[in-house]
Parts: sequence; structure tokens; C-alpha cells
Amino acid sequence: MLAIVSLLSITGAACQKNKNNNDALKAANEYITVLKADQYPRYEVIPKLDKAAIGVLIEHTEDSSLISNYPIPAYGAAYYGTQPVGMIVMYTIESIRIQRSYGASTVPFVRDTTAVQRKVTVAELAPHYIDWWKKNKDKSADELKQLSPLQGTPFIW
Repeated sequence: MLAIVSLLSITGAACQKNKNNNDALKAANEYITVLKADQYPRYEVIPKLDKAAIGVLIEHTEDSSLISNYPIPAYGAAYYGTQPVGMIVMYTIESIRIQRSYGASTVPFVRDTTAVQRKVTVAELAPHYIDWWKKNKDKSADELKQLSPLQGTPFIW
């Protein structure tokens, strides 16, 4: 009897984890759909997403289509003109990674510390996030918080 109760308890926990994971994937897909349609409510912050969403988001890091409507960093509360979808997706991933719901920084784009006026492109940045995810996708959210995709680069959010 105890074995059956234990099995039901484990199965219930696994079902809850799958439901939470499915909810996260659905939320990530909805976010991408709204973002790519350029329909994200301007001046809204990043939606509440977690590590489970990164797998969906990472597929869009190389998207260089420009959008005008995207999450605005809560601290910046300023509009920064059109941005590539991929840059906003990486900004979202970075916010999830560092577990900061109000945004990874005060600007929704990456800067090059060696040439501050230069605009870093999605093509330059995306490989860092893709490689980081391939190497670290099985790590916990707490571990990811310590592993920056931009470590060893001159890039900062």
C-alpha cells in the first residue's frame, strides 16, 4: 500500500511539473507571437516567464526583423526606437536568467564596452546565447544565474 501511495505521489508531482512546463511553453509561444506581430503593449514590462520558456525563446534569437512594440525596461521607462526581435528575445532570456522580472538592464539592447557608440547586432550576439543554452539547458535556474552567455566578451546589457 505504501508503494502505491508513493507512486501516486511521484506521479502527481510529475504531472504538476508537466502542467507547469506546458504553461510556460504556452506563455513563451504567446509572447513570441505578440512580439513578432509588433503588438506587444508599449511600456509594459517583460511577462513573467521562467527557465522553461528559454527553449522556446532561444529559437528566435537570430530574428533580425524590426519591431516598435516590445517590453520596456521598468527602470528606464523610455522608448528606444525599433529593435530587432532577436535582441528583445535575448533581453527577455537575460532577464529570466538573472531572475529579474523588471528587465535585465535599463536599456533593451547590448552595448560594446570597447566601442560604446557601436550598435551590437543580433548576428553577433545570438551565437553566444545559443551556445550558452546548448551547454547549460539542463542546469537549474540558480545555476544559470551564475553562468552569463556574455562572459569573456566586451558586451553588456
